[in-house]
Amino acid sequence: ASNSCEAEMNAGSFATRQLEEDNYYKLLEPRDKAFARLLVATVQRRLGQIDGVLACCVNKLPSGKNKHLVQATLRVGAAQLLFLKKPSFAVVKETVEVLRIHHKVTYSVKSTHVPEPMIKFVNGVLRKLSRKDDDTDKMYALTLLDEKTSSRDNIAPWLLESWERDWGIETTNLICDEIMPRDERSITPHIDLTTKHSIGFSLGLDGGMDRFNRLVEELGDDSTVLSQGSIRVGVNGDVREWPEYNEGTWWVQDCAATLPGIVLTRALYDRNSGDVSNLRVVDMCAAPGGKTSQLLSAGFQHVTAIEANPRRCQRLKKNLDRLRFDKDKYDVVVKEGQKWSPTNRIDGVLVDVPCSATGTGSRRPDVLRRDSDISELLEIQEVLADHCAHILPAGGHLVY
Repeated sequence: ASNSCEAEMNAGSFATRQLEEDNYYKLLEPRDKAFARLLVATVQRRLGQIDGVLACCVNKLPSGKNKHLVQATLRVGAAQLLFLKKPSFAVVKETVEVLRIHHKVTYSVKSTHVPEPMIKFVNGVLRKLSRKDDDTDKMYALTLLDEKTSSRDNIAPWLLESWERDWGIETTNLICDEIMPRDERSITPHIDLTTKHSIGFSLGLDGGMDRFNRLVEELGDDSTVLSQGSIRVGVNGDVREWPEYNEGTWWVQDCAATLPGIVLTRALYDRNSGDVSNLRVVDMCAAPGGKTSQLLSAGFQHVTAIEANPRRCQRLKKNLDRLRFDKDKYDVVVKEGQKWSPTNRIDGVLVDVPCSATGTGSRRPDVLRRDSDISELLEIQEVLADHCAHILPAGGHLVY
């Protein structure tokens, strides 16, 4: 977990993704993997408060090439004391041990022993945080958490200002507290799945429902069918080992992300008396392919998936291959959406434009701290929307 948090600081990548790519992480038992993910996610979600508490105890980090590792390790240790309610003696002991064995659990050829003064520094800070505060009769770390920080510290000032302008201070505080409950263990992790039968479920069709219901049962007792056809599953091991993954029956897709595809399908379904088999549709900004897969599942004659990023486009193709869709039913085009024009009549366009992604903050807390400069995104959004409106013939449907 410390390695992943350090990698994020050095490379600017999301720490959970770094964790999943770590070779030692892949060797862990499922229970240990879950705890490592919880540690990284907690540091990500609570970074502002964690750093606020540490700032009360640390004036300056030790200098040297291990500086970022020391900072990441302190954050991981503090996260356990503040939010995961782990025994303080165990947190201090295990966190310090991480630094002692760090050179053994990294594949970097440049990895060296962490100097003993740095290890003693981390030990001293964590011991100070874990001692009892005589004034409050609580652990000192918790006193600092209550008196010096709030959940607002984990969110970029520009985003707080935007929420306060739209919703008011009281509602903004409620939003912050809802996103970040005091006890991180109270957050129940889940994954939303869309199946090839979900679109039919949302349209009220009966086809494939027996298989749909059987899959829900196979996924376990903690699986729930949501109102628009997604299946919400409690996180339990590697999704690639879940029922019918290899058969290509389902894909991971947040329930909210399914709504544009449902809206476009419903509009064209109603317009054509329930028969969309002769209609052609386009999915702009298509990677990683969830909405494209929805449209293919709906039975359209042809789906064109447009994606500007070549790397993301490879992921899109790989996902569609796993789901075993008929290759004659779709094309994947690597091109900027505003530069693409259809050669055949199209009946609908789904344009999910690049955005700030703050709506995914509960799952990707890093987006809540991003830079406020979204002017370039706004320009791209306008250009894409305008282009899509122009390439649609009269009577076509655009879902933005």
